[in-house]
Amino acid sequence: MPLEQQRKELEIKHRQQLAMLNDVSSKLQGLIESENLYKEIVHIIQERFHYYHSSLWTVDSMRAATLQAHNGDYKHILSPGFVLKDEGIIGHVISTNKPYISNDISKDPNFSSLKLPTETKSSLCVPVMGGKGKIKALVNIESSHENEFDDEDLHVMESVASLVSLALNSALLYNEIDDFNKHLKKTIEEKTLELRKAHERILAQQRLLKKENRALRTIVSKSYSDKDILGKSPAITSLISMIDKIAPTRVSVLIQGESGTGKELVAHRIHQRSERSDRPFVAINCGTLQESLLESELFGHEKCAFAGAINQKIGLAETADGGTLFLDEIGGVSLSLQAKLLRFIQESELYRVGGKTPIKVDIRILSATNKDLEQEVHNGKFREDLFYRLNTITLRVPPLRKRPEDIPLLINYFLEKSNFGSHQMLSVESRAMAAFQAYNWPGNVRELQNSIERLKILSEGAIIHFEDLPFNIRMAKRIAEGNTNNTITQSIKHMTLEELEKNHILQMLSYQQGNKTKTAKVLGITIKTLYNKLHRYRLLQPQAEKDSKTTSRKKNPVAEKPWPTQ
Repeated sequence: MPLEQQRKELEIKHRQQLAMLNDVSSKLQGLIESENLYKEIVHIIQERFHYYHSSLWTVDSMRAATLQAHNGDYKHILSPGFVLKDEGIIGHVISTNKPYISNDISKDPNFSSLKLPTETKSSLCVPVMGGKGKIKALVNIESSHENEFDDEDLHVMESVASLVSLALNSALLYNEIDDFNKHLKKTIEEKTLELRKAHERILAQQRLLKKENRALRTIVSKSYSDKDILGKSPAITSLISMIDKIAPTRVSVLIQGESGTGKELVAHRIHQRSERSDRPFVAINCGTLQESLLESELFGHEKCAFAGAINQKIGLAETADGGTLFLDEIGGVSLSLQAKLLRFIQESELYRVGGKTPIKVDIRILSATNKDLEQEVHNGKFREDLFYRLNTITLRVPPLRKRPEDIPLLINYFLEKSNFGSHQMLSVESRAMAAFQAYNWPGNVRELQNSIERLKILSEGAIIHFEDLPFNIRMAKRIAEGNTNNTITQSIKHMTLEELEKNHILQMLSYQQGNKTKTAKVLGITIKTLYNKLHRYRLLQPQAEKDSKTTSRKKNPVAEKPWPTQ
C-alpha cells in the first residue's frame, strides 16, 4: 500500500479513535447512577470499537481477577463471577502492573486458554489503576484477526482505562454518598420514631401523674376542719379526750368500730393534732382491693414488674413519707401481704413490686377495722405479731345507738351542710326526732347522713314530719312506744297470741328496714299473707294499702322499695 494512502488511513483512524474516546467519555460520565455499572461500561466499549469480544474484570486485595461483565461473539462464554488468579494474559498484567498486547495468541506463552472454543487471534489487556498504584480492574479486548493491535490502539485503550477508572471512582463515591444518605435518613427516621414514642410515653406519664395527683388531692386533702367529730354524749367526749391525749405521740393506733361510725374522722383528728399535721394524710381501704392490686397501690411498682406496668408507680406508703398512713379495714388484708406489711412497719422501709432497692420512709401508722381482730388472730386469719404492732393503743368508736343524745346535733349538721335538695334550712318535728332517736341505726352515722339527705330531697315543706320518715324508722318508734312501760317478760305474760304475732311482725319489719318481701320470707309466709295481717292490725298507711291491693293482683310480686314515701 502506498505510503500516502497509509498516512491518510492512519489519520482517519486517529480521528475515529478521538471521536470514539470523546463519545466513550461522555457516556461513562452518565453511568454514575447505573444499577449495573460494569455491564454498561463493557457495552459502551463494544458498541464504539466493535471488537470481537470485550470484558471487564475487577481485582481484589489477593490479586485475583473476577469477571464482572463481557460482550461479544463468544459462542461459549464464561459467566460473571468467574475467578482467575495468576493465569493467562490477565494474570500476567496483574503481576506486572503493565498493559499487554498479543497479536498471535497461538504463539504467546502467556495465553493459557487455547482449550476454549474461541476464534480469538489477538488480545489487548490494559489495567485500570486505582489509588497508590494498585490495579483495581482490567479491560480486556480480543480480535478474531492476527496483528490487530498496535501502539496506537494501546494508547487509546489506556485512555479508555483512565476514563473507566474515573467512572468507577465516581460511581463508588456516589454509592458511598447515597448509602450514607440512606443510612442517615434511616437513622433520622428511627430517632424520630424513638422521639415520638418517648414523647408519647411522656404524655402518658403526664396523664398518669395528673390522674394520681387528682386521686392524691382526694386522699391527702387537709380540709377536714369542717368534718370533725360531732357529739356531746359521754361516750364521744371520752373518745375525743383520748384522741387528743395520744395524738402528739408517735404510737400506732388501732381504731375499732362498726361500719359508718366515723373511724376515718378519728384518724384525721389524730393526724391534725399531731406534729405531722402539715404533712400528708394518706388513706387506703384495704378491704376493697385484691391482694396484688393492694400491694401495688400500697408499695408502688417498678416499670415492667408485671403485665400492664408500663411505667414506674409511687405507692401510697411512699407518698405518705413524713406524714400519716391510714389503713382502713385492715382485717381484710391477706396473710401473705400481712407479712410484708409487718416487715414494712418494723423496718420503716419498703420494696416496690418488682424492685430490689429498699426505700426508707418515716410514717405513722393508723389502722381501723370493724372486725374483732383478737378473734381473727385466734382463728388464724390475722397475724398475732402484726396485731400487736398495730394496736399499741386501741380506740373504740361507739355505735350511734349507744349515743342517741347526739342524734339531734348530727341531724342539724347534715341539714345545714348537705348539698342535696332544698337550699332552705329544714327543721325536724319532735315526734320525728323521737323516732330518729328510737331507731337502732345499724348503718350508724353514715346511714343517718344518707337518710337526712334523702329527706331533704323528698321533703316538700320546711319541716320534716313523722309521716315523711322511712317505714323502718317509723316502725322502730312504735316498737319503742310499745315497750316503754313494760319489760320483755311482762309483755309476753300479758299479750294475747294475736298481740305476740303483731309485735313479732313489727320487729321483723324493723330489722328488715321495712322491706316486706324480705320480712315475709323470714316469717315463712307469702307476701299476700303479710299484707293481710298488716291490714288486719291496722299497720298499713293508705299508700301501703294501695300497694297491697296491687300486689295481690300480681302472680309474682317483686320486692317493694325499702323506704316507700307516704
